[in-house]
Amino acid sequence: MLEGRKPLAVFQDAYPVEWLTETLERFDPFVRSGRLARRIIDTPFTEAERIRFPTFQGWRRAFFSLPGEEWRIDAFLLLLRVFAKTGWNEALERMEGSLLGYEDWQNDWWIERKAKHRSST
Repeated sequence: MLEGRKPLAVFQDAYPVEWLTETLERFDPFVRSGRLARRIIDTPFTEAERIRFPTFQGWRRAFFSLPGEEWRIDAFLLLLRVFAKTGWNEALERMEGSLLGYEDWQNDWWIERKAKHRSST
């Protein structure tokens, strides 16, 4: 990202969790200097998730973008809302890859690889 080749990064896990806290802290100097923008979204667990994961508080998503590319965060959040209604599909996979900064040929390769993996299992 700091080289300007990747416009968006996304991290997600249940929280609190050490690896995520440590990973996000590594971005702090770049956020403070304005080289990266950050948005963190915490979503409380549902009752079922709270029972299943009693030592965690909820889901944490952390987004980092290059300055001027913050729109990708909003687009990614929209993608997640569509996913929640329709399920995951190739179009959403391609959109996710594009938002993260991958080129069409890279998305093609990834989707083909996933299809081969699914057919071999």
